[in-house]
Amino acid sequence: MEDIKTLIDKEIDNLKEDIIATTAQLIKIKSVEDKPQEGMPFGKGVNDALVFCEKLCQKLGFETKNFDGYALEARFGEQSEDVCVIGHLDVVPEGEGWNVPPYEGVIKDGKIYGRGAIDDKGPTVAALYGMYVVKKLAEEGKISLDRSLRFVFGTNEESGSKCLQYYFKRAEYPTVGFTPDADFPVIQGEKGFLVFELSKNIDGNFYLEGGERPNMVPDRCTFKGSFDIQRAKDIVSKKSLEGKTEIYEEDGMTVIKTKGISAHGSLPFKGENAISYMFDILQELYEKEDEFKRFIEFYNKHIGYDVFGKNLNIGFEDQKSGKLVLNAGMVRKVDDKIVLTINIRYPVDTKYEDIEREIKSVIEEYEIDYKLITDMPPLYFEKDHFLIKTLLDVYKEFTGDDSKPLVIGGGTYARWAKNVVAFGPNMPGDEEVAHQKDEYITIDRLLMCAKIYANAIYRLSKKD
Repeated sequence: MEDIKTLIDKEIDNLKEDIIATTAQLIKIKSVEDKPQEGMPFGKGVNDALVFCEKLCQKLGFETKNFDGYALEARFGEQSEDVCVIGHLDVVPEGEGWNVPPYEGVIKDGKIYGRGAIDDKGPTVAALYGMYVVKKLAEEGKISLDRSLRFVFGTNEESGSKCLQYYFKRAEYPTVGFTPDADFPVIQGEKGFLVFELSKNIDGNFYLEGGERPNMVPDRCTFKGSFDIQRAKDIVSKKSLEGKTEIYEEDGMTVIKTKGISAHGSLPFKGENAISYMFDILQELYEKEDEFKRFIEFYNKHIGYDVFGKNLNIGFEDQKSGKLVLNAGMVRKVDDKIVLTINIRYPVDTKYEDIEREIKSVIEEYEIDYKLITDMPPLYFEKDHFLIKTLLDVYKEFTGDDSKPLVIGGGTYARWAKNVVAFGPNMPGDEEVAHQKDEYITIDRLLMCAKIYANAIYRLSKKD
């Protein structure tokens, strides 16, 4: 009889076209969070993706349950313990500068392009078909399972994971599992995830808006005001920011638009922050000595282009997880207030209270208010944990790679689901394309992930 790995690999190969087509179809659904509707807590696009997966799971023979539009559960087996895979269907906004349409599932040069291709639709499809293969082999009597199988589709991972919080108030935590939403070989830890707002009352007849999400490096920022256009151009030239800036007149006002490069909020050093470009320009352009001027001075002195929090006195780091990273993700003028939204990923041995204390000690001088939006404490598994060892073994069997388990700045569903860690899809040395323009997954990676995930699901289903 063929060994189990060979059986699984053959089944995945036979499903190649289905896996590719399903990924492309799912990418075509623009599942960016939108205004809630009845039964659609995160908007129609996200719900369309959930319904698509519900129909797919039913076609693949799973029992399904829709948790009020927050999450979808697919199950197989009656055992009391289970193996659970959790993927998310929501995506961040597409941003600007794409060379291919972000929601058409374009396939070319061995890649599938589109928002969500790598984060997290492609890996979710790969893991689902991997679980389906394990189910199929069990139904055919070719393998036996000691644990039942559960797949959970979430809908709000990119902006708070309210979906899983809702789901796990109504469902049991997994016995063991993973989320296909980070890196190989396996994630043993995740830095703390912090979002907060810094706001200040201001005067002034101007418009300021930049960024789309706290966890995206902003690739655009716009300032409109009454100031000399030539002076603005001279400042931009002096700072060598011509290629990053557009300046023009509109409706009697001068408009400055800065352009950055988007990146994942956990990797701000891989992007270019359009908000920081804007505040650099405003430092000289905005001459009025008022409260907004003080906020500009605060930004440039204590944030600026620093992505490790040193200028804000929060440059924490440890041996387990490295340095704190900071992303100034959004800025808005709202009525008579300026609001800056910041996303921080802090080391596993750092406490939130220490970060808050240091930030407040800096902003006090500028009469800036602090408001906590989200704090998710760090997650950490020891290297000899059963889950870490099992997933690491499966990865090594496929790749021969001896890379060690990782601690990442990205936050995944693992924080909200006990006994779960992040596992793939990115390999060491991969280009980082999540949250960036022209996001893609290679077809080879998609199929390899399906095989790795299927083998991991089977291995985790065995108690011995």
